[in-house]
Amino acid sequence: MTGVTRASAITTVVFLTALAALQSGCTAGVPAATSGAPAARSLPTSLPGPPEWKTGDRWNFSWTSGTESGTKTLEIVEVREVNQVRYYVVRLGGTDHLTYYTRELHWAAAVRESRVEARMVPAQPSYVWPLEVGQTWAHQGTFEEQNGKTSYRDRFRVVAVETVEVPAGRFETLKVVRETDGRDFDEYWYAPSVRWHVLWKGRRANVQFEERLQSYDPAPRLIPSVGSDGPAR
Repeated sequence: MTGVTRASAITTVVFLTALAALQSGCTAGVPAATSGAPAARSLPTSLPGPPEWKTGDRWNFSWTSGTESGTKTLEIVEVREVNQVRYYVVRLGGTDHLTYYTRELHWAAAVRESRVEARMVPAQPSYVWPLEVGQTWAHQGTFEEQNGKTSYRDRFRVVAVETVEVPAGRFETLKVVRETDGRDFDEYWYAPSVRWHVLWKGRRANVQFEERLQSYDPAPRLIPSVGSDGPAR
């Protein structure tokens, strides 16, 4: 995102897909497609565990950031173990920008050309399981990049079950909000049927951003994961 204080130092890094707004340098040019997700259905107020991501899962998003806009594709390209911790490796479009998430979908690092360009220590818990209405949690971590380190204190809360409509369809979601000690904030709507958020709104400094799911293309599954909703794909 152009003009964002912290994120501007890593505008070519996939860190923006998990913690900050998206910027024009990360467009993937993917046209909207028919969603692979099932139709919206009644959603419980508590989800017992995280979904299982698989190599080949792919999400297409449209995004706006200030006056800029574009599209991007995120795809699971590998499940890798580092120092006895299992990570999902997510690639941005056809680039060499990779993002590492834990099995609990906590954002850990952004990697390019086999080099760690940014990371959060400990990993940022955008979700805590079981994920349920009324759940609150806090995170105090250090964001490390080439230009230095910054400490952050974030507060999260699952505020409601909400039905949202995006280009990919209509979804039952759990809405999560993130607040900071500064002006930054996030609101994101997690849909079990697509194993990630379908809508994300927020602000970095004075710039507001938003992303909406265009389509979801899951890898084949024979057994649905604990945190999923609907039939296996």
